[in-house]
Amino acid sequence: MRVPDHIQRVDNALRRTGELLASGWTERRIARRVREKRLVRIARGWYAPAADWNAWHPSDRQLARVLIAHRDATRPPLFTHTSAAVLLGLPVWEFPDSRVHLSAETSGASRPSMSRHQQRVAVDDVVSVAGIRCTSADRTLIDLASLACEETLVGVADAVLRSAVEQDGRGSHSFDEVRSDSWRHRMRDRIAGARGRRGVRALRRAIEFADARADSVLESVSRLQFRRLGIDVDLQVRVPNPDGGCWYVDFELRGLGILGESDGDAKYTDQRLMGSRTAAETVLREKKRDNRISGITGKRLIHWGYEDVRTLEAFARMLRSFGVPVPPLVPDRSRR
Repeated sequence: MRVPDHIQRVDNALRRTGELLASGWTERRIARRVREKRLVRIARGWYAPAADWNAWHPSDRQLARVLIAHRDATRPPLFTHTSAAVLLGLPVWEFPDSRVHLSAETSGASRPSMSRHQQRVAVDDVVSVAGIRCTSADRTLIDLASLACEETLVGVADAVLRSAVEQDGRGSHSFDEVRSDSWRHRMRDRIAGARGRRGVRALRRAIEFADARADSVLESVSRLQFRRLGIDVDLQVRVPNPDGGCWYVDFELRGLGILGESDGDAKYTDQRLMGSRTAAETVLREKKRDNRISGITGKRLIHWGYEDVRTLEAFARMLRSFGVPVPPLVPDRSRR
């Protein structure tokens, strides 16, 4: 059974009390390491090195809790909502809580660390990831509407649609309208009877707005913020380069002569993405690429990161700092 990398990485850091004791630790030593903040107690009988825990994204921490809940259960649980999303590797922009989410088919009551949902889950909506049961991607997106913010819904919808259209082996720069329409039609049918349910309006908007060309949740949320500001953008803009190949730029702000790249910190800190280059070499390489793209297209190229899109106000402020004409902000009361 293949274990996805994102699960294996978190799983490798988890330690049971019994494992620590078997390797020569004592109860006193475990308690001392926790007091010294060198070891983190995640749940009863489960720990992780503080260096790992502190470096983890909230999705990694949720995944750790899911793995622990799975191992401690007397019957295999069925994970739902954000817990299913992290198992599936879907991008959760914001976690409403740290609880593990399960289907109520698992015996027991909800408690502060765990939420059991009273809902029917069809057999076709149950999948297995590394031997752990969770709701399918489509069903997980639907369930998330009841508790997730619109940013999370859009990011997950983009990722689920991208998976659907990439089944033919094409990359995210391509746009398969037939597959996209098929997925949208299927999702519309699934939520047709959900009128009045919490979050269903935001879910419908996310389904219609979903775009398989978004390469990351940062691109997804950036696109959402552009829509909220009323700024039209194109995605994955192709720019031929002198070597005979091409570059792809995340966004073009239509009619403004501006191209945009949404960059996460990992681009300059994750050695898996940087290859053999140092952070300084990566920045220099990106600078040269920017200059060549601007020279070829005659358009300015601007960059932003996660903190710039956290709120609409921050995004508007960042764009204005680059001289982008941004309309006055108007409260949007229709987001949910």
